[in-house]
Parts: sequence; C-alpha cells; structure tokens
Amino acid sequence: MPLNVMVLESDRGAADAAARELTDAGHVVHRCHEPGAPAFPCRGLVDQSMCPLRSHVVDLALTVRSSHRAQPSPYEDGVRCALMQRVPLVVAGPAVLDPYDQLEMRVLDRTDDIVGACEEVAVSELPRHTRVATDALRASRTTDEALTDARATVTRREGRLRVSLSGLDALGPRQRDAAIVRTMAKVREFDSSARGMDVVLTAPV
Repeated sequence: MPLNVMVLESDRGAADAAARELTDAGHVVHRCHEPGAPAFPCRGLVDQSMCPLRSHVVDLALTVRSSHRAQPSPYEDGVRCALMQRVPLVVAGPAVLDPYDQLEMRVLDRTDDIVGACEEVAVSELPRHTRVATDALRASRTTDEALTDARATVTRREGRLRVSLSGLDALGPRQRDAAIVRTMAKVREFDSSARGMDVVLTAPV
C-alpha cells in the first residue's frame, strides 16, 4: 500500500531527490513547509488543517541531512512533532553528531535505498512501544512465574497499533484478560496519538 511520508530536511532542497524517489515509487509525500518558503512558520502554524500530522495519517517521517549538525535545523521542526506523536523516524545523512540518536528507527547513508528503507520501517516492530508493552505484560500480577516468557510485539499501520502477545498460555482466563488490559493501558499511555489498537494472541516462537 502507498505510504504517507512526512519529508523534512536540514537545508532547503536537501530532501528534493528523496521526495521524488518516494513519489516515483507510488508513495505520498507531505511537507511541513511550502517550497522555497522560510523555515518559520510551518504550514501548521499558518493553518492547523494544513499540518501533515493533522490532515493525514502519517506512516513515517523522513529527514534528509546534508551535513554534520549536532542540533536539528529550523527546517527539521516537524521531526519533533512526529516524535512526540510516536511516528517512526528515518534519518538519511551523516550518522556523526546525529541529534536523533536513540530516537530514530533507521539511519541511512544518502546513497542507500531510501524508498526500500521507508517501506521496511513502516511495517517493522516499534522497539520503544514493544519494550513498554513487554514490561507491562510481565509486571502483571500472577500467582507464579507464568509470565516469565511472555512477550509483546508492537507494529503500526495506518495510524493503528497492532499489539501481538505471546507466552500467556499458563494463565487462566481472568489473569490473561487482566494482563492484556494492563498492557493495552500502558501502550495507550505511551502513545496517546495512535488512532486505535488491535490486540492479537500468538503462539510463542
């Protein structure tokens, strides 16, 4: 399915080639600034309905960085907005002095396959969501060590979270339901911007 990708850049024009590559591959590119416009104000400040994160379900954000820079540039203001809404982030550019270290899903060299990386990240496990969900699941009250091997995996598509839970076979129905409810609550607390959540029970791998 086509992706909605919010494309940002460290310098004016830095992401033009990547945006064309995504468009040519059938994906939809959204920008926070009008072409040639200054970094401030962004579209959302001029008209809230024009903000990509308000007007569309953004699958991921991509920022293209043309130089080493220890701080985000003014043209990358939308990256912070995307991260606050837990939208997966891909960074294309130098890894040295990367201000998004530990926050992005993938760091690429500009010569790498940006389209392929974005498509892969869009359907990949969300590490921070998964950690929150797994910790909540294992912290659920049980009468024994029944949840030692329990694990959650969280992915995101079209704004909805899919939480896959495994390792609950040793629990009775009431304990299992309580563990699921606790996990859903913690994930929702962590990502309140998600448009919904689906929980799936899977067999242990």
